[in-house]
Amino acid sequence: MASRRPETIAKREKEQARREKRERKQAKKDARALGELPETSETAEEGEASLDDVELDANAAAGEPLD
Repeated sequence: MASRRPETIAKREKEQARREKRERKQAKKDARALGELPETSETAEEGEASLDDVELDANAAAGEPLD
């Protein structure tokens, strides 16, 4: 069985995170279109990490430079 390179694993994790973010955004847009959500929303609750924070942590763990 072939082993996977750490770079490939990190790339898959980033792609998965982007895909999940797109799906959440689309679900939110659909809910707003149906009138289930208000037009504007509050920022993330305290203690909740944003996707950008998670990506930065993943890049730091992989040893990649910050953008």
